[in-house]
Amino acid sequence: MTALPRVKLLILLTLLLAGTALSARKTDPKKVPKNAVLLSKVSAITVRAGKQTTSRRVSPVPQLQCVGPSRICKLYTVDVMRCTNEGSDYDEKNMQWSCKASLPEEFKLGSTEVTCEGYESSEDPYVLSGSCGVEYALLLTEKGEEKYGSSSFFDFRGSQVNENAGEKYAGYLFMALFGLVVFVILRSLYNAWRSETPRRRPRGGGGFGGGGGGDDNNNDPPPPYDPRPPPRPKKATWSSGSGSTSGNTGAGNQDQGWRPGFWTGAAAGAAAGYVAGRGVGMAPPEPPPPRRPPIGFMGGGGNWGFGAPTRRGPPSPPTRPSSESTGFGGTRLR
Repeated sequence: MTALPRVKLLILLTLLLAGTALSARKTDPKKVPKNAVLLSKVSAITVRAGKQTTSRRVSPVPQLQCVGPSRICKLYTVDVMRCTNEGSDYDEKNMQWSCKASLPEEFKLGSTEVTCEGYESSEDPYVLSGSCGVEYALLLTEKGEEKYGSSSFFDFRGSQVNENAGEKYAGYLFMALFGLVVFVILRSLYNAWRSETPRRRPRGGGGFGGGGGGDDNNNDPPPPYDPRPPPRPKKATWSSGSGSTSGNTGAGNQDQGWRPGFWTGAAAGAAAGYVAGRGVGMAPPEPPPPRRPPIGFMGGGGNWGFGAPTRRGPPSPPTRPSSESTGFGGTRLR
């Protein structure tokens, strides 16, 4: 029983040593393969977008790859780049490079890093011929920040480049509150108009055999009757909180007309507060290009009379490559 654990331990140690030896394998300078080249002897490399590196031990990688910021990488893709060997830093594996590319005036190169596949391992100073690629960072110039926004814009707002989703939804909420306020006001005015409009009371009609009376109330005024008599006053009823009658109170309310209630004032206050907050808390958006809005309800365009929401149009495409930009970096072996 004690021999079996020892055998397992020896096998594990052997595998670890073998893996370490394989990872540290280096090309024999006396027997250099034809497709192996000493990294320090590589004077310059030219890489292109859409091309893959050669491979032997590991999978191939793109020759030219933008590594960030991802939102800026989506705005423009570098077509070709040339990197020149500027000499070693501390050892022959850590070569320094200066990389140049023609870019539009809105962009510039950030840091660059040349990645190559070690011929025998990632510790081998000899690399596979054609296995080197470049990873670069793409940044905005001052003109690019004026056109697309600052770098913090891309870091803070995620995938949205042209429009803030929070501002858009806040605009929809404001429109809903405004519509609710208008609906409450119109409904209150309609109810007040109905309560103030007098209704004609039905009267008993004559005819052959006599006519029936309208109701059992004998308080009708004597003839002659006015063709449009005034409304009959309501019967007096005692209110629950005071000694006055509700009939007088109702008549007073009819004379006063409609007055806004609590919910109407609250909704109007919320809408006014939102408008004031938008005016103070954020800069006014850029005006959209002039266009003729479609005809809609209440003559307010195709947005039910409330006006179309202001949106910034998509930014114009980058200009043609006109200036040369330079980035600097080291080497990483795969």
